[in-house]
Amino acid sequence: MSFPRLQTIQHRFLFGLAILVFLFGLFFSAGLYFHLRSLLHSEVTDKAKLVLAQVDSVQIYVRESLRPKMYEKLPSDEFIIEAMSSSYISRRIMEQLNASMGEYHHRRVAENARNPDFEINELEAELLQHFRNSPGQRSWEGYRKIDDQEYFVMARPVFFEQSCMTCHGSPEQAPKELIDRYGGERGFGRKLGALDGLDVVGLPVQEAVLRIREATASYIGIYIGGILLFFALIQFFFNRLVVDNLRRLALYFRVRFQDHADTRLFDKLDKGDEIDEMVQGMEELGDHLLEARRQLQNNAADLERTVASRTEDLTREASERKADVQLFVRLLDGLNRSMSRRDLWKQALPRIGERFGADEVSFMCMVASQNFHTWPDARKRPDLPDDWRTLIVDAKPYFTADKAIIPVGASASFIEGLLFLTWSKGDGPVKEQDQAVLRALGQQLGIALENLSALDNLVRQKDVLASIIEGISDPLLFMDENCSVILANQAARSLAETLAKVDKGEDGEPGRADVDTILPRLFKGEGDCLAHKTLGHSQPFIREIYSRGGRSFFVSLYPVTTPSGSGGRMVVYIRENTQEKRVLARMQQGEKLATVGKLAAGLAHEINNPLGVILCYAQLLRDSLAGEQEKDDVEVIIRHTRQARNVLQDLLNFARPKKDGPEILDVRQVAEVAAKVFQVHAENKRIRLTVESYGEPLRMYAPQQVLEQILTNLLNNALDAVTPGEGEVVIRTFREAEHKEIVLQVIDNGPGVPEEHMAHLFDPFFTTKEVGQGTGLGLAVVYGLVRDLGGRIEVSSASGAVFTLFFPNDETLEHLEHSDGIEPGADN
Repeated sequence: MSFPRLQTIQHRFLFGLAILVFLFGLFFSAGLYFHLRSLLHSEVTDKAKLVLAQVDSVQIYVRESLRPKMYEKLPSDEFIIEAMSSSYISRRIMEQLNASMGEYHHRRVAENARNPDFEINELEAELLQHFRNSPGQRSWEGYRKIDDQEYFVMARPVFFEQSCMTCHGSPEQAPKELIDRYGGERGFGRKLGALDGLDVVGLPVQEAVLRIREATASYIGIYIGGILLFFALIQFFFNRLVVDNLRRLALYFRVRFQDHADTRLFDKLDKGDEIDEMVQGMEELGDHLLEARRQLQNNAADLERTVASRTEDLTREASERKADVQLFVRLLDGLNRSMSRRDLWKQALPRIGERFGADEVSFMCMVASQNFHTWPDARKRPDLPDDWRTLIVDAKPYFTADKAIIPVGASASFIEGLLFLTWSKGDGPVKEQDQAVLRALGQQLGIALENLSALDNLVRQKDVLASIIEGISDPLLFMDENCSVILANQAARSLAETLAKVDKGEDGEPGRADVDTILPRLFKGEGDCLAHKTLGHSQPFIREIYSRGGRSFFVSLYPVTTPSGSGGRMVVYIRENTQEKRVLARMQQGEKLATVGKLAAGLAHEINNPLGVILCYAQLLRDSLAGEQEKDDVEVIIRHTRQARNVLQDLLNFARPKKDGPEILDVRQVAEVAAKVFQVHAENKRIRLTVESYGEPLRMYAPQQVLEQILTNLLNNALDAVTPGEGEVVIRTFREAEHKEIVLQVIDNGPGVPEEHMAHLFDPFFTTKEVGQGTGLGLAVVYGLVRDLGGRIEVSSASGAVFTLFFPNDETLEHLEHSDGIEPGADN
């Protein structure tokens, strides 16, 4: 197949440009496609590794924490698979993940699996055989078709360790729970270290691959449209800027050389393109210039011979000076990258030898150690001359035809050592300029050695200071007069990260964990700034401050004076006392309740008997009276006597609250029952009462009557606090993430609790209700009951009152379940 010949330069240029653009488009389209595939592969690989890491975390926790704890608590012949089998627990957790996030596919399988559902399939058998054929490989990843869907699959081998042999070794040694559930045939007979199982994670990628192909096709379409527009612009500007100018140049040659040119030459030019015409014209011009050049060459020959000799001398001298400059520059670069004297000489000696053509270059320290460094033979010790002491004292170099000895020192008063250069052929540096360069080189090397010594001392002092600061467990900062942090230890950085989590900006986004921004807020202010006081008075200041999260700190600021006498810097020491204050407040509240409880019990006992006598005789008097008016008057006495006895009963309940026996109960169920009891009262007042529960059942070991009494008192207060018709009360239960405590909250949208009432909220007989509407004992009773259950209560006020109760976590419950014959799931 033949192609028509392209006659014009424009056609050739556009044809070549089209081929180049096509190749570039093909390259970038393929690059985009493979780049997107690479991103997809990286993303699914990270997700698969994250799933496997989660499985590892669960199994390590079961093997190292949960299972040993269960062995301590359980009799030796009992085994709870739901709490002691790492494989069972990890599978159950991953089943939940697969159910909530269907894109994941996880299986933990084995040959002759105890549970047939986890028996290895054909694909997994192929992967297992692959790992057995490659003993050193610990993971495999690739793409496979699963149920007509393309998946990214990551697998890793599972080896049976010593901790696995109890359940997978001999059936006689296996727990009875496993034999009863799965039988004694499958899952046994494993060998220690055997490769019999796999962890397999799969993620679907078919939809993502289709999107990548669509994106690549869209890119190609946009690229083609752009190329068409690009070609149109190229053709327009090429005609204007290139073709027209080439034609003018060709016409110029035709006009200028029409007397000398052969007519056959122009006929030949008509068959070519614009470039051919221009080349032919340049050749004609070259012929005219050739003759003139020959004449100039003859005249310049003599001048060239004269200049060449002088130029050679100047070039040699310039080359030597350039080499000297390069030597000093390279030595300076080596000094910047050297961390010790050995590094400096290792880089400097070869360069010195290369510059001066020396066969051997050595340095010997003459201060104390007489260490030496030699190039190229590092083990060869240089020979000292007999008068080497004179060379050091006089600080003068020594030159011969085959050797040069240069004193190395920052000044003539202190020489650190001698630099030796040796030439085997006796062509040493006899020039005065080379000798001057070597003398300057010795001084510069001496300065470099002094700088290295000073730098080494600074680094050691810095390391000692850093170790001292980082060793302090409390936050410590070094700051300037603008409260900018110059230095902070790890404890200060950790505190900044913690405070940043509760520090909200105006837009509601969490603040950054910036030490230079977060920590100075603790003591920096416009009107009463501790930093300015410390620097202004040049004396330490200590103050207790509070953060937004309710934490308190003792901040100590110490001014620092530099050796020159100038100030402007300070050391800040921060010590948190939040926990100390909370413990002290709880102790004070507990002592107060105990004292008031004893007083209430004594008063109730002393007053209750007289009230009983009054009530008895009042009833006898009522029965003996005939008149209705007199009976009504006695009835008033009886009613108020009974009201007084009710108040005394509340006092007795506060002093000695009755408790049923403890049992295992679900906090969520108790909250729902309490909500149903108060639902009618709430509907009558047109108040919305709801229950919000999150997560798994919240089991705790406590008397149900106590928990119901706590909720009853809190709900009574909440329903009294909100406005009828607009009020809303929420009972919320969940498990706190960090300490795994059970949290019970009662939230209302009432006026909240004023700040001045916070300190007395749980005091007996303290109430903000109208006279006759409350005894002031409800929250005091709640506080005492929560404390008796081993919990704590916190109160906050924002758009309403929030009472938050914290109860012990599952570790306490597990201990109680397996003591005194209490079984999990008992009636509550």
